[in-house]
Amino acid sequence: MKKIIAYGMPFMDFLVNIDHLPTGKNDGARIRKTSWQGGGKVSTALAAVGQLGGISSMIGVIGADSYGSFLIEDFKYYNVDTSHLIRDGSNGFSVVLSDPVTKGRNILARSPKCRPYTVDDIDEEFVASHDILHLENANDVSRRLADIMHEHGGIVSIDADTYNEGIQNMLDRIDVFIGSEFYYNSLFGEDSSLQPIHFKENMKKVTEWGPSIVVFTFGERGSAVYTKEGEFAYLPGFEVETVDTVGAGDVYHGAYVYALAADYDPVRAAEFANAVAAIKCTGIGGRAGIPDLSMTESFLKTGKYDDTLLREKDKRYESFNL
Repeated sequence: MKKIIAYGMPFMDFLVNIDHLPTGKNDGARIRKTSWQGGGKVSTALAAVGQLGGISSMIGVIGADSYGSFLIEDFKYYNVDTSHLIRDGSNGFSVVLSDPVTKGRNILARSPKCRPYTVDDIDEEFVASHDILHLENANDVSRRLADIMHEHGGIVSIDADTYNEGIQNMLDRIDVFIGSEFYYNSLFGEDSSLQPIHFKENMKKVTEWGPSIVVFTFGERGSAVYTKEGEFAYLPGFEVETVDTVGAGDVYHGAYVYALAADYDPVRAAEFANAVAAIKCTGIGGRAGIPDLSMTESFLKTGKYDDTLLREKDKRYESFNL
């Protein structure tokens, strides 16, 4: 099993599941459930890696406050190495609203108040001891980390959730590009409701910019994958009883890089990640619904799984009172 390292900003999420999303000036809603969980793009991806049985480490800056302490403990729960996280200031915090009507989420966020992680903070030997680097942005630190990984024979993946020029300009350093449907539409000016056959040529263009594997996720519709060798596949999503989509994309990324670390081929990895992300949507927040490997394999084979672990995690997160 290859080792994964990720650089990014862990967030603290207060998840509030309500009966409907208020739409009017004086509208209200009834709270159905609340939960305190770790959040953040690559940090939630690593929680998925750990839940599936992978080996991972997180680097960056995390709050020196109670939220940061909670997140450190949550990383430990998922066997994520936090020895190279720097603690400073106050952590980023989000209130995440979800509802059963829209099955979407609305996020109110407070940015972290801590010092930035810099190129000088990088422990190059520690980074080089890993095989896969997973990123969520394209700043100077990300570029240096990518160079270190390539210098030592590793590969670099990126969570391209929202289009920006920085990511586009860094594609020559990216091996595995995993983009959202929003990024797809920003790139190609198309609506992702197009039939999957239209994805192939556009995804081929992305490989010409640098990545050897290109993946786009399309929510409940599934995902598509294209490789520099010309292999293309569209993998439909799985039908589940959706409770909350928060973190589904992050979990997909974690499942995909876990699959690569376990030597799955790019297409099998996408089907596997579809399944992990679908199961996640049966639970509130980005962490409580993440399945382990045996659950995922059972779901892929039979469409069913034992949800004992998910019920235990749901109670664990619901019991916190921060």
